Amino acid sequence: MSAFALVLVPWVVAGCGGKKEGKSGSGEGQNAGLDQLLSVTAGAIQRLERPIPEFTDGAGVEVSTVRVASTGQETAADREIAALMPDQSGWDSERLAVLVSRMLSQLGEAGVESDLDEMLLDDFQSAALVPSEVEERILPGGIKMLTGSAFGLSEGNLIRDLVALRKRVEAGRPATMRFKLVGIEMGEQEERFTTDVLVEVAASGIDGKPAQIDAIWRCEWIGRGPLQLAGIKVVSFRETHAPEVLFEDATRSAFIKAPSFTRQMMYGVGYWSERLTRVDDMHITGHQGIAVGDVNGDGLDDVYICDGGGLPNRLYVQNADGTVEDRSAAARVDFLESSRSALIVDLDNDGDQDLIVATVALVLFLENEGAGVFRLRGGHPGSPGPYSMAAADYDNDGDLDLYVADYGAGRSSSGAQGFEAQSPIPYNDAENGGRNILLANHGSFRFSDVTKSAGLDQNNTRWTFAAAWEDYDQDGDADLYVVNDFGRNSLYRNDEGKFKDVAREFGVEDMAGGMSASWGDANGDGRMDLYVGNMFSAAGSRVTYQRKFEDSRAGGDTAAMQRMARGNSLFVQGVKGGFRDESVGAGVAMGRWAWSSGFIDMNNDGREDLLVTNGYLSNARTDDL
Repeated sequence: MSAFALVLVPWVVAGCGGKKEGKSGSGEGQNAGLDQLLSVTAGAIQRLERPIPEFTDGAGVEVSTVRVASTGQETAADREIAALMPDQSGWDSERLAVLVSRMLSQLGEAGVESDLDEMLLDDFQSAALVPSEVEERILPGGIKMLTGSAFGLSEGNLIRDLVALRKRVEAGRPATMRFKLVGIEMGEQEERFTTDVLVEVAASGIDGKPAQIDAIWRCEWIGRGPLQLAGIKVVSFRETHAPEVLFEDATRSAFIKAPSFTRQMMYGVGYWSERLTRVDDMHITGHQGIAVGDVNGDGLDDVYICDGGGLPNRLYVQNADGTVEDRSAAARVDFLESSRSALIVDLDNDGDQDLIVATVALVLFLENEGAGVFRLRGGHPGSPGPYSMAAADYDNDGDLDLYVADYGAGRSSSGAQGFEAQSPIPYNDAENGGRNILLANHGSFRFSDVTKSAGLDQNNTRWTFAAAWEDYDQDGDADLYVVNDFGRNSLYRNDEGKFKDVAREFGVEDMAGGMSASWGDANGDGRMDLYVGNMFSAAGSRVTYQRKFEDSRAGGDTAAMQRMARGNSLFVQGVKGGFRDESVGAGVAMGRWAWSSGFIDMNNDGREDLLVTNGYLSNARTDDL
């Protein structure tokens, strides 16, 4: 079986309009309007596909075993592994956290026949797991939400209380109960300590009415070897019932006419990393994005999916029945270069949607020739490691310009990129990342780098994952929020085409592991608010509050490191333009390992809800929130 894909062969040609001035490639000379795109040819290549078995749920799980003889000497890897082992590294709090997690999993599986006598202290006391008083709200769409406000003392039978808790959401099928340990406090008494635990009880009943309980428990424990549970206090409780399943996974039915999706996309990065190499630019960290838009003008949204090096990008065009077909090769967009992100936007104002692809080689610009067939117009080399892109008309000249986020500072001699090539230093406030660029659109697919002249080189050496445009100050031009991993974010206020970073002044620097940002009106006051997706770390939330951690930090940055682990941020804009952090009070900080995040009205009630995609490389554990 064979397949055809594309390979890029760029060469430099003279720009449209004559001689460039200023530094080569900078786009900051007097003639910054000159075209800086390189001419690029796309050559079809025939590449034999490796035989791929039929899709199974276990694909890519198996690993190869290679026996390596031990020298008997401690290596750097041995020391690194030892530092991660609580028993060997002296982290008593983390050793206890492991024990607590195992015991909590027993609670989650406990049934009416279970015996918890050995786990519970003789004088175990617990609050009732179900509140005695609740506030009930009915949301549009018939969604019922119950918030607990009072918890009496349990009669002492924990098994009965757990069964009663699960039955509140069960409807024919057993509920699942999962725990995440997010805090641990070592008590003044040597044998006692407390833990803060996120509790999730969820069920999808046979009546099709899904329900879920989210709670926080503060558990008291005694012991250091075998542990016993001394008590449970319920800190918060929320119960949600939906009249029907709100969303269903339609992936398989939508892609039933596109076998390439099953062969390629339904296998994880672990599977492909065993079959493709760095020569192909296959990186195990992933970071490939998608773009959605109507490429053929039929009123239906289509999807362009970027992939790692050695795997072709795919364009799936939607049919009237909701299924999609693979038009990648016919549209001439099945590039084999590793691609981080894409945009489907109208760059030339001709009424159809063009395509921009951020590849490991160049940022590619493709013109839609009609009916979703594209012509490669050139590529810009100014971003050696582009991760994501955002388009807006920053100068109000009538066409879309492009901001390109560059995560790391280019490739190492070995070909590594991003944090694989160099470490962010310092971890919580890194300034050794890549250089983002602003490409001005001069019409007819002519673009130039105007980053410096527009004022966007200020604070422009950070590890940028994403950016979001919005006229937050309502002065008629698009402002820009830039989200950085390992440190501070930037809010560039646009004043007639000139930008200034006002993030610190306006309270939205948000030093964390930034991944994404979305603008929306969270409180319905007519002013745009900001939601930032960051990494939430349960381990970080435990470790950074320990005295051992604080004593190990020479720079006095404990509070900053605690912030790195907290999670997502919601910044609500005030009357005078500043922002206040409402993340914790609004209950939107814990988005797990959050990537993309966005405001969206999911139940059509006129209020903007929040949707957060999260996760990372999968493994065999299924009990982790």
